[in-house]
This record gives sequence, structure tokens and C-alpha cells, in this order.
Amino acid sequence: MDGPDSAKFPVIFPVSREFGAETGSQADCIVSHAVGSLWRVYGIPVVSERRFLEWIGKAVPDSLHRTYSVDRIASLSKLSNSTIDELVQFGLLDPRGGLFGFRDLARARQISNLFAHGISLSEILRSVKEIRAWLPEADLSNLRLHPAAHRAIEIEQPGGRTDKRGQFVLPVNGPAPNADALFEQAQAAEDAGDIAEAERLYRVLMNCDPTDAAPPFNLGNMFRATGRKIEAEAALRAATRADPTFAEAWYNLSDLLDEQGRSEAAIDCLRRALQAAPDYADAMFNLALLLQRGSRHKEAAEYWRQYLANDAQSEWAARARRSLKFCEMQIHLSAS
Repeated sequence: MDGPDSAKFPVIFPVSREFGAETGSQADCIVSHAVGSLWRVYGIPVVSERRFLEWIGKAVPDSLHRTYSVDRIASLSKLSNSTIDELVQFGLLDPRGGLFGFRDLARARQISNLFAHGISLSEILRSVKEIRAWLPEADLSNLRLHPAAHRAIEIEQPGGRTDKRGQFVLPVNGPAPNADALFEQAQAAEDAGDIAEAERLYRVLMNCDPTDAAPPFNLGNMFRATGRKIEAEAALRAATRADPTFAEAWYNLSDLLDEQGRSEAAIDCLRRALQAAPDYADAMFNLALLLQRGSRHKEAAEYWRQYLANDAQSEWAARARRSLKFCEMQIHLSAS
């Protein structure tokens, strides 16, 4: 639900919500079931506290660019789609229009790491609340959390690690390189206009883990935005090599190639995007459009129909219907 004009008033769950006496996975199951039931059974949308404050004009709307679908952020963070939905319900992730941003990816990866070390969702939420008592602006996108003994959480600080109440703890091992921290530093440098530093950090990440498609994807988008089209293509192709199922990377690469008049290569990329994500409506639309431009009306008509089967109401659907009618007319003229 993306706006305040929904049929039913939303339920708001702040991140600091307490679970009462229940702890650990038992509390997670109880609360998750209750929150999920509000939407599934009663049709009441569940939104974060921040989203509600934006709706009523008490917070500045978040304008950060978002490019990751729920499938992509689940894949990159190694969390299930249902877990991503759960994190959204509790305000730990903040998608807009069904897309997630780099901060959501950093949060999801951090949560995934904590889950892997036995830290429960309820403990993560309680820890964030306690951290905000002494770091009011604390957020999973600007904190580096680490699993500690007895399923506790420690926070990385410039002077060492602290517990969730801000007390420094004795180090056990030296700090290890943190890919999530580097990723966020790269994105912060990009947002600040420091393209050279952002490029350096993205390349460090690419060298550290050639199988991670997120750094070359962001690097390619940054290059494209700054007019470095050759380097943008190379980076986006690196993203598709790292993860051939990265539909958004194929889609962006197609758009870049189409801008250069390389229609056949762009069509091939869109086909690869749809192989990875058969219901990717934007890829269907662009593929139908490119085929129509190339006078391949019969094939274009098939994709227009597929698009309209997924989207029959938007302004884009109206354009798709007109284009389908045009293709059908051309097919009829060719046959007569």
C-alpha cells in the first residue's frame, strides 16, 4: 500500500514495539502471525511508523533511488520473500512502489547475518530500541551490528565495540573487512557526488567477491548516469555474469543498448530478463515496443497481450492496448 488513500485505515508498527514476556522465536511467531493476519484476514494494510508520519506530513518523504525488486533483494540477502515481507511489516525495510534501495539491501544483509548466528527478530527489534536510547538516529542502515556470545548483539564504533546499552566490550579478535560497510560507503560517496571514491569502493567489492552482482550493478548505473556508457555496459555485463538471473541488470543493460541504437542486442537482453523473471512487466512492455519498432508485429502482439494480462488498468496499459491494435492491423494487412 503506497498511499494514505487506501480503503481501510492502516495499522502502524513502530520498530520499537515491545513483545511483552515472550522472547526469541516464540515471540516472533506470535507477533508475525498477528501482523500477517491483519492483512490476510481483514485486509488492513500494515505500514511502518515512518511511512505513516510521511503520509500525515510529520516526516520528510524519503526520495532515495530504489532499484531492487523483492525477488532481487531476497536473493542478494539470502532471505526468503516471506521474510522480506515480514521485515517490511515491522518497518525494518522501507520499499516504495514495490522497489527497495541500497539501504534496504544493507539492512537485509545485516539481518540475514544475525539470523545465521541465531539472533531472533524480536532480539534485533529490542536491540534497536535500546540503541536508540543513546543513539537517537540509529538505524540498521547506519549501524554495524555483530553477533556476540549468548545470542547478544554488539555495535561497531570508531573506538571499538559496545553492547546495545553503549558500554564498550573487550575485543576478542581484530576487525574483519565488512563488505556491507564498504557497500554503504560506496553508495554514500555516490550520493554525495564523489564518483571517483564510489567507483574505487565498488571495484574493491567486485574484487573481494566476484559472485556478488550488487556492486557492478550499482557501478553500471552510476556510470550511465554520468555519461560513461562504455564503462556502464561493461559493469552491467559484469553484474549479469555474476548472477545470470539478475533480471534488473539485464533490463538496464537493454535500455542502455537501445539508447545506442543496438536494438537486437537490447532485445536479447530483454529476453534474458524475462527468462529470469517471466512476470517482469516492464521488460515485457519494452520488448513488445522494440519488436514493434522493428516491424515484427506478430511477435510484438504476443508480448503486448502478455503485458495486458499482467496490467490492464494503468496508463501504460492504455498505450499497450493501442499498440496491440496497431500490430493486429498490420498483421491483417500483411495477410490480405
